[in-house]
Amino acid sequence: MISSTASNRYARYSFSIRNLNHKAGSGWAILAFLLFFFPAFAQETPPLINFFSSEYKAHNQNWAISQSSDGVIYAANSDGLMEYDGASWKLYPLPDGQIVRAVLCDGSAKEQRIYVGGFAEFGYWRKEADGQLKYYSLSKSANFKSLKTEEIWHILKTPDYIYFQSFAKIYRYDGKNLIEMEAEGNFMFLRYVHNRLLIHVIDRGLYELKGEKFVNLPGTDALSSTIVTSLLPLSRERILITTTKNGLLIWENGELQPWNIPQAEELKKNIINKAIILSRDSSIAIGTIQNGVYIISKHGDFKYQFNKETGLQNNTVIALAEDSRKKLWIGMDQGISLAEMSSPIISYQTNDNPLGSTYAAALWHGKLYVGSNKGVFVKKWPSSEPFRAVPGLEGQTWMLKVFNDQLLCGHNDATFRIDEQGARKISNITGGWVMLPIASGNDTLLLQGAYNGLHAYKKNKDGLWTYAHRVRGVPPTPIRQIVRDENGLFWLAHAYKGLFSAELTPRLDSALTWKEFKSPDHIPSEFSVEIFKWKNKIHIRSGNKFLEPGPAQSLKNSIDFTPEDEPFKVRTGIGDDWFKVFMNRVTLYSSGQSPKQLSLKLIRNTETIIPLTNNHYFFCLDNGYALYDRSSDIDAGAIDSAPIVRKVSNLRNLGETFRISGNPALPAEFRALRINYALPEYGRSVQYRYRLRGLTDQWSEWTDQSFVEFTNLESADYVFEVRSSLNDLVTSYQFSVQPRWRETIFARILFAFLIAVALIGLIFYQEKRLARHRRRLIAEQEEKLRQQRLSSERQIMQIQNEKLQSEIQSKSQQLSNVAINVVRKNEILEEISSELKQVKAELGQQLPNIHYQKLLHSIERNVAGKDDWLLFEQNFDEVHEQFFKRLRQISPTISPSELRLAACLRMNLSTKEMAPVLGISVRGVEIKRYRLRKKLGLGMDANLVEFMMDV
Repeated sequence: MISSTASNRYARYSFSIRNLNHKAGSGWAILAFLLFFFPAFAQETPPLINFFSSEYKAHNQNWAISQSSDGVIYAANSDGLMEYDGASWKLYPLPDGQIVRAVLCDGSAKEQRIYVGGFAEFGYWRKEADGQLKYYSLSKSANFKSLKTEEIWHILKTPDYIYFQSFAKIYRYDGKNLIEMEAEGNFMFLRYVHNRLLIHVIDRGLYELKGEKFVNLPGTDALSSTIVTSLLPLSRERILITTTKNGLLIWENGELQPWNIPQAEELKKNIINKAIILSRDSSIAIGTIQNGVYIISKHGDFKYQFNKETGLQNNTVIALAEDSRKKLWIGMDQGISLAEMSSPIISYQTNDNPLGSTYAAALWHGKLYVGSNKGVFVKKWPSSEPFRAVPGLEGQTWMLKVFNDQLLCGHNDATFRIDEQGARKISNITGGWVMLPIASGNDTLLLQGAYNGLHAYKKNKDGLWTYAHRVRGVPPTPIRQIVRDENGLFWLAHAYKGLFSAELTPRLDSALTWKEFKSPDHIPSEFSVEIFKWKNKIHIRSGNKFLEPGPAQSLKNSIDFTPEDEPFKVRTGIGDDWFKVFMNRVTLYSSGQSPKQLSLKLIRNTETIIPLTNNHYFFCLDNGYALYDRSSDIDAGAIDSAPIVRKVSNLRNLGETFRISGNPALPAEFRALRINYALPEYGRSVQYRYRLRGLTDQWSEWTDQSFVEFTNLESADYVFEVRSSLNDLVTSYQFSVQPRWRETIFARILFAFLIAVALIGLIFYQEKRLARHRRRLIAEQEEKLRQQRLSSERQIMQIQNEKLQSEIQSKSQQLSNVAINVVRKNEILEEISSELKQVKAELGQQLPNIHYQKLLHSIERNVAGKDDWLLFEQNFDEVHEQFFKRLRQISPTISPSELRLAACLRMNLSTKEMAPVLGISVRGVEIKRYRLRKKLGLGMDANLVEFMMDV
């Protein structure tokens, strides 16, 4: 038995094989160098997609690949376990950062497990409720001493067990328990073939593992001197054995025989490292260290090769796996590639493409002729032999077409006929884009559109096509497309700008009519006009609009084609087939079938699709070409899987995730989510649309983005729905957002109660406020009324005062009049008295004394009489209210004569005026004034008149 140390040495040796390109000093590296520069012939291969380390952001080396039951791809990478769902990559490192050497997806258990193995470690990753993987170690719990030095390189699943294998130990796991097994020597990978567990024991041959015992397989001792890399089941219990140096062998009925296929020696030199059988047609995929992947039919015939020449990013293959869509995954020393083996498309695209950009193709006499910007090339078809150039046709080629078993070529330099001996010029007409056969009587002519107008060709006496003449009346303008309608009218498209219609003579020697269509009167745009015939109708594409001929050479909108959001061109095919050509893809429409999306990018502005046979289309590409086989397109486009929800995370903290199943209730504080989704469909362009029911019932626009974010979500139940552009299947993810405390029913009732209370309080407050406002308004109105009343009263009082003043003035005037009258009366009486006295003096006794005294007494009695003073006092008291009363209060001892003096002072009478009124002299007035001043207590400097005015 070989020790663990020996097994580790072998493991390191195996590692060196897998990294042969990095060991420049070894002999194998020299062999690799020679094989790299050995001539390899390019060929048509299925579409190949490369995933570079810069894209998946992990190590270059990928040691194993497996697919889970939900379609997700897992790769054992030197940095850890890589996960790819068709939209994004994610890396899961092992706990101690070991290299992951092996991976196996197992969906047979209740939960999906991804088993992995590395140095001193193996276990499984399990998808948790949130869709993320969590690692569970099996090796740590087993506590095998051997595990400290062993490295798990291979994991195998049988109906009963999972086997973890190094090169010296095998650990069998039944789902609960682990046991350790070893053989009599180091061994290669354990394989389950024809319901038997077979393993190659180094230096011994093949053994079958029965239970825990290793039983030698008869007839395999010859394998002791080589390294077996794969054991594959063939029919009739045969086993295909691939070896690193001895090529391919077949074991049958105890006998070992070499499988002598054409590539046998080449495979020996290139060192076989991996091999699997492809389920579609039982072809064999063989991965080598030196020259990529070989695809061999089950009968041993060579089909394809993927290497750096045909687009593979690296020639050192260390992993092969087939997914559920029968696509081949290739893990390499540098990167991962995907070969779409089930695709009906094969393409000729190489790193050193001799063809360049292709523009034309034709099959003639069992050979494929391809016209490109580098010339015309030919090879046997179908075959993998290389193309060879047709001499004399170097440069831009526009057309290759067979007419009456003659292959004609429209070239940049001239027009040629191609035969078995080469190319023969038949005219100097340059740039022959198109040739259209036209019946003319009993003959057939060819109408050619070229750089300088229209030209006609006819057959000579030997039946060979020759140049006839130029079509007169046609301007020397470049004509790229020619289509003839049922009325014999020709519709012509300029190579760059213009649309024309023409009526030609039966011999095609001249134009009877010529019409040019202008923009915008006739067509939307004159640039890049295209004409095609579909269902016996002429269609014209101008701008992004489709037109068709109307009466009298007019144009009308097409009823068959309508513009879409994304511009497209139309190409016709075999039978009722037709194509929509978009910027980066092509859609094939066939009668009775669903549309097929083809991931092809044709040459811009010269998008060419050629029906090569009744089953094959030829697509002209910028770098080579692609072939589409209608007969092999069994399930193209038939995608029966729906997108899957990959992760639901908190948008504020993307590391915080939620369950992706079981209608989870998200915590109340999380109202912003990111939902990641994907369709594990590889090699196709996938778009998505989504909606969140509960938020909106409207679907989003189509998008390439594989996640969506929602913010400000309310507390409610939601259903997230997503679908892909490949089918109508919808994936639903139901969840709810828990309410915050304030959003609960209790809180809502409480809030409603508080709102009701607040409303009632507001109503009361409003009522009180309105009452206060009403009172204030009433008070304001009352104040206004009071002010108005006061104003009115003041006005009344003012009027009354004015009236009183007027009355006072009137009374004062009356008083003045009275005083004046008294003064005048007294003066008159004084004059009469004086005259009477003078008369008495003159008459003496003539005037009797009795009469004289009686008259004199009467006069004296009426001077300042009591009646006059009473009237004066009444009027004065009305004008000067209570003047006398106030004056008596000031001086109770005041006499009536002094009151009369005070009244005269109040009336502002002069001393001279007062003397007659008072019936005293001026001197008497002065004396009374002095006495009155003393009674009132006034000083000599006080103004007696002002004092009386103020009383």
